Amino acid sequence: MPSFDLLNQEWIPVTYAGGRGHVGIREALLRAHELERIGPASPLAEAALHRLLLAVLHRALSGPAAPDAILDLHKVGRFPRDALDSYFQRWAGRFDLFSATTPFYQVPDLPDHEPSPWTKLLPELASGNNPTLFDHTFDEHPPSASPVEAVVALLVHQAFAPGGLIKRLGVTSGPAAPVAGAALFIPQGTTLFETLLLNLVPYEPEGDEPIWERDPYRTADVAGGLARKILSGRTRTYTWLSRAVRLLPEVDGTVRFMGYGPGVIHEPGPDLDPMCAYRRSDNGLQPYTLSVERAFWRDFEAILPAHATWRQPATVDHARRFLRQTDRAALLFPLTVVGQITRQAKVEDVRREAYPLSARALEPDEAARIQEALKLAAEIGNVLGRTGRILAAGLAAPGEVFEVTRSLPLQSTYWSELEVEFPRFLRQLTLDGARVALQRWKDAVSEAVHQAWGLTVRAIGAGARHLRAISEAERWLQTELRRLLL
Repeated sequence: MPSFDLLNQEWIPVTYAGGRGHVGIREALLRAHELERIGPASPLAEAALHRLLLAVLHRALSGPAAPDAILDLHKVGRFPRDALDSYFQRWAGRFDLFSATTPFYQVPDLPDHEPSPWTKLLPELASGNNPTLFDHTFDEHPPSASPVEAVVALLVHQAFAPGGLIKRLGVTSGPAAPVAGAALFIPQGTTLFETLLLNLVPYEPEGDEPIWERDPYRTADVAGGLARKILSGRTRTYTWLSRAVRLLPEVDGTVRFMGYGPGVIHEPGPDLDPMCAYRRSDNGLQPYTLSVERAFWRDFEAILPAHATWRQPATVDHARRFLRQTDRAALLFPLTVVGQITRQAKVEDVRREAYPLSARALEPDEAARIQEALKLAAEIGNVLGRTGRILAAGLAAPGEVFEVTRSLPLQSTYWSELEVEFPRFLRQLTLDGARVALQRWKDAVSEAVHQAWGLTVRAIGAGARHLRAISEAERWLQTELRRLLL
């Protein structure tokens, strides 16, 4: 039976000064201050690897329980070798990917007849009835995966498995993973060490356990959907067993097939995922999800403090406090937003966005300026929507107005222009102050309207009917722009 030790063998893609490489879990944490960042190609893998390393850190450090302990780590400048080595020694047997008795993140006695292709683990690859995003393969002849590819795919699937059909072990379908459709917010530092500190939200270890600290689930536990647990505990949530998996390695250690089945059903619990933003509603707090139609920046209020509708991610609030306490309130750091968009158990898109942010911009006064900029963009967007309907009404029969309005490049051009400008606004807010940033934002909004209207006019023709429709719509547009921008 092949072996692959995740603690010491090289499998986590990282970047460092002068190059790229791979490290094991142990080296990733002990050399985190020397490494720049985790660097997989997949946005979902980036998020899943961060969650794994954070789970290991929380358990090895038995916390940190308070912000002061995190500040102490920052002052030392590296993670404590003794605590990490002691933890790795205790749980070393649970980090072998192909162990016969305790394979990492798997169910060791899962049946291997009628196996599934390993490609089922990744939304980027074709398998079953999943839509193909980036690749065309076949369930009967999947390509071989190296142990590195297999473990990353396993982590991604456990974190982001969409709900859907399983038809294994007495179960027809399984629920989505806890963050399958949620956006995850990961502040980034200049080194991997700092990135992990920025996301190391204070933690109490009592009553919690990651998947490798408990006795492995067995087939009898998950068959028939029997495995159910309240969604609680930081590292339990970060390492949730969303699906039962048993990788079936070939003699050379590559993987083509796996046993597959239902995992642990999560029931509502009291804990919120630190990486998620939550919307307040009559049904309680619901995690923010990304949209096919709009980039996240249009919903940027979701991560701002003290908002009536939103509860900001704990990672963002923690990063703000940490940077203030280390006298770096004006430091711009990248905020990475990662998630997948699912519909009816199918993955429609996988997305990664990044925004420059500072602790200063997250304070109430500056956050109010961000809200002001977003409100202006939305109001102008509504004006353009009305303008488009006026224009379409002059061009089309009554029953065709809706379709003609949708076909106009007015809204899409406007929002795409501002998508480029919003990160600039965030930088200017910190570097140049609110007055300068807001004025430049108004100028950018005005220019985006100009570009969108010009493109729309050029697209619809110059006949008499077209010119009358353009004139009527433009009068409305100019009146509203004077009201909102002057």
